[in-house]
Amino acid sequence: MTRATRAAVGIALIGLAVAGCGNSSDQRAATTTAAPKAAAPSSDTIGLCGGVSDAEVAEATGSTGAQRVSANPIGCAWQPATGGDYAVTFHWFRGSSLQDRRDQVTTGSPATVRIAGQPGIEWRGAQSCEVAVTFGDTDFIDWSERSSARACQGVEQLAAATLTQAGQT
Repeated sequence: MTRATRAAVGIALIGLAVAGCGNSSDQRAATTTAAPKAAAPSSDTIGLCGGVSDAEVAEATGSTGAQRVSANPIGCAWQPATGGDYAVTFHWFRGSSLQDRRDQVTTGSPATVRIAGQPGIEWRGAQSCEVAVTFGDTDFIDWSERSSARACQGVEQLAAATLTQAGQT
């Protein structure tokens, strides 16, 4: 037998041995896969400033003169055109517990809410409101307004828009 023939026979025997090691139930088990996990929210998922435009902030809050004065991937702020304190803020708390936030806000008593189908907490003051809503498995988003009697309606609308834009509803 030539060297090439012996190599071919050896390869064939190895192939037969490997093929004989399994049975049909092993093959079925090998083709079964786990369900894919939902993708964790990312800066691409949520978009800058909660994925809402300055015009949407103005419409939701009635702050037609509000101007964006800071923006980064996890937070934004708008203030009145005349200056002063921030009128509207957005923050994305990554890897933070929504329940930990419950005791950190001092504007009014916390109330449990649902925004766009997601659990959240809302705090109401005389002329302010803050709402924090679950975002993904380990994050939450937080919208607040400190200049209007209708503040809660506006921040609820903005939080819903953020969740919808990010596919979290």
